Amino acid sequence: MAYITDKNGNYKRSVRCSYCYHSGHSRRACPERFPDGTEAQQKAKARDEAKAQRKLEREQRKLDKAAGKKVTKIDRKCGYCKEYGHMRRKCEVLAKDKTQLLDHIIEYRTSLRDEIVSKGIGSGALLAHDAVEYDYSRHENVTHRHYTMITDTDLESASPHTNWIIGKRDFYSSSNDPKPLKTLALSGERQQIGRHNNLRMVGDENEEGTFAHLAYNRFYQQCGKGLEVVVPGVVSIPENFLNRETIDQEVETYFKTNKTRAHYNVVTRMDAIEAENEFVKE
Repeated sequence: MAYITDKNGNYKRSVRCSYCYHSGHSRRACPERFPDGTEAQQKAKARDEAKAQRKLEREQRKLDKAAGKKVTKIDRKCGYCKEYGHMRRKCEVLAKDKTQLLDHIIEYRTSLRDEIVSKGIGSGALLAHDAVEYDYSRHENVTHRHYTMITDTDLESASPHTNWIIGKRDFYSSSNDPKPLKTLALSGERQQIGRHNNLRMVGDENEEGTFAHLAYNRFYQQCGKGLEVVVPGVVSIPENFLNRETIDQEVETYFKTNKTRAHYNVVTRMDAIEAENEFVKE
């Protein structure tokens, strides 16, 4: 910690460099260690210079055009795939990615619908699962059967890309896994009975042919481990749940940003799925 004076002569807190021992900067940005600037500073400077150069070129083109001079056409750079020669709205790569995601959503929701209908996953359904708990009276772990009732379902958020973050730092988050089941705990510990919860879909991801297996192995979405339907409920599927036009609009909204393809992590996952399918065909 160090103190420096501002232009008004007032003291203010600052940092002291552990390399040159001067105040006002840390070791990470020490000008003596990095006389040409740190790597990040050099990149920022290059970006600023390139931006300034592009601005000068635009201004010059406007002047040349106003003077009647022939102006060479500059290829546009796509804001999605970063290739030259087209704009984002005419990008074939983006169009392909949209179609891919639409197909995955339809396959995903078709499997989910079939699972819901066959097992009776809906309002009033009784779910059960086994939990190992410590019994203080017997001084040992005992397996108890707990029951939960579905009070409602929210399938609007059930999509294969909901847990895939749009960004370069994080890829996906299990906390964003769809939780379409609204439930009421009927048994369990004292503080759990009567509690309302939002749960993941019923199913075992190790059982091939099930929705849970598809969701987990394709898009890394977990389902309720150990949950099983004991008494079926009233099934209710949203009207446009599998409507292609409605899903197409969802996809359009999802891609309607200024993010590049590198930010859409679900696209990387879809590419991997496509590569796996091609490998199986061969």
